[in-house]
Amino acid sequence: MDNSIDQLRKRHRDLRAGLSSSAQEQAGKSLCERLTSLPEYQQSERIAAYFAVNGEISLEPLIDHAWCQGKSIFLPNLDRQSLRFSPYFLQQKMRINRYRLPEPDVSDDEMLAPEALDLVLAPLVVFDAGRNRIGMGGGFYDRSFAFRKDLNQPRPALIGVAHELQKVVRLEPQDWDIQLDMVVTDQAIYR
Repeated sequence: MDNSIDQLRKRHRDLRAGLSSSAQEQAGKSLCERLTSLPEYQQSERIAAYFAVNGEISLEPLIDHAWCQGKSIFLPNLDRQSLRFSPYFLQQKMRINRYRLPEPDVSDDEMLAPEALDLVLAPLVVFDAGRNRIGMGGGFYDRSFAFRKDLNQPRPALIGVAHELQKVVRLEPQDWDIQLDMVVTDQAIYR
């Protein structure tokens, strides 16, 4: 991998991990306010979220809001080189995957394919105002949603979520990158 991308990724992971717990909590609340105002959220029934780790912006307020609205939440499950999405609810039994991340402990037939979702809230490490992203480096989101590029499908809506401090002036997308429909931070919305 390009050394400059690795350095950019490390720098921004360190920036977000350096936020205090109170700053993290406030950022999650501000993000939730922005997301819940979007028609893409309001019109969605099946929403993919994630558990925040290593300073990622929290989606807990959004998950709580979605449940109160009768929406279904799904979390990513690793499936070899791509993702499938498992239903998540209170008291959900969880397992730890090979990257030491929690994922719902459900059977294969309970998981949804990416194209069955209405809205995907994707974590990222770095982004630009052009809705390009750098993730953790595994390529799971790009591979899982590659069908959007091939078929020019608008669904599910792909929204990257991050702290504003993860923004850079410009990223050079790679051929395999799937551009986000928007990026929402604790301070702004980029369409």
